[in-house]
Amino acid sequence: MRKIPSVLRVSSYVEAGSSGANVVRMHPRRTLRSHSQAAHDADCAACPSARSCWGEPPQPGQGVRAWREPPLERGAELVREGEPSRAVYLVASGALILRQRLGDGGHRVVGFRLPGELVGMEARARGEHPYTARALVATSVCQLNLPPATGMQASNALLERLLLKCAAQLDTAAPWADLPARERVAAFVADFARRAQGKGSPMGLIRLPMTRADIGSYLGLAEETVVRSLRQLSSRRQLTVKGRAVGLGG
Repeated sequence: MRKIPSVLRVSSYVEAGSSGANVVRMHPRRTLRSHSQAAHDADCAACPSARSCWGEPPQPGQGVRAWREPPLERGAELVREGEPSRAVYLVASGALILRQRLGDGGHRVVGFRLPGELVGMEARARGEHPYTARALVATSVCQLNLPPATGMQASNALLERLLLKCAAQLDTAAPWADLPARERVAAFVADFARRAQGKGSPMGLIRLPMTRADIGSYLGLAEETVVRSLRQLSSRRQLTVKGRAVGLGG
């Protein structure tokens, strides 16, 4: 995909440091060009990353088009909660964490996005982003060539693929809600491994790019509970745990 220049600006957020004091973290923030500003897009069928993005690559000329944005550095924001919707993105590589603000000034983790998954469809329906998406590692995204909410029509092939992706993301939303803590952590790791490695791929070790605290926030558990659960799952040979690398089975 042809790369389109972007403008970087700095954003900050406040989090608790190890001493309990508030620490201001500064992160580069990307201002991506809008649909009307894009110089060129490309047919996803011609992209070498098409299989990781779409599973079955689209056929040439089906109208499945996008342009690759410059890479996001670790900690850089793709979209910010409350900002108006300007685009829908497809993760090509890396990983994003999605956070929502809480009424007490804190935040909670509401999801993760991996290669082949969408960011921004919720905002297209609501008009603004319901979360902030930040890169957990160096991450590449493509901005999908979608028409405005009114006006032009998208291709049937693109709409069908977007519907399938939205359905798949809804299907994996919090399948562990009613499970005990240890089973909840095991289900999360299994789900993350499946998404990270793709359907039909052998399940080897994968690296979890998020912290144990991030996992706890997402699952509604304390960080200590996540650490303890991983240790118990490892001792029972249900998981292999080597630092941030985990695998199914002992």
